[in-house]
Amino acid sequence: VGNCLGGNSMKIKEAVSRIENTSKSIFAWEREGYIHIAFNTFTVLVVPFEAKTMFDCHFVNPNLELPADVKAQISGIIGKFLRTPIKERFPEKKYRLRWIDGEDGFATYISYTKLESEWWLSKRGGGTSMIFTESELEHLKKDNPRLAPAIEAMKEEVKDDED
Repeated sequence: VGNCLGGNSMKIKEAVSRIENTSKSIFAWEREGYIHIAFNTFTVLVVPFEAKTMFDCHFVNPNLELPADVKAQISGIIGKFLRTPIKERFPEKKYRLRWIDGEDGFATYISYTKLESEWWLSKRGGGTSMIFTESELEHLKKDNPRLAPAIEAMKEEVKDDED
């Protein structure tokens, strides 16, 4: 799923993954509002999710010498992350559209195929139910104004570990 910004923004997960891919000795993870970056086993940099400049980042173990190429790559990734507007760094919320539960007690969700413009019902657990981002639902409501109140009423947030 591409974003409509043409790749000029960087989400937290993308930053972590790109930092991790710079070197086998670099590790990155997110915890409690920060991206942690370690070289071998030593933390070298902590970047707040909402950092605006390099001055908001915390350098740890300053005596640790990172390879120049790795330092340059990480610096580039963090630079792009810092240029991303804060609200665009966070993952977009995801939703399912919940319909009336079936007689068997299973939750039923609405799914949609753009290709044939077909809607259908799917049961949770029996096949996959469609997941929509906030912007996809906004687009659906704009294209189908009569259904907007129903779409809004059926929205059920999907947590990260569910999709």
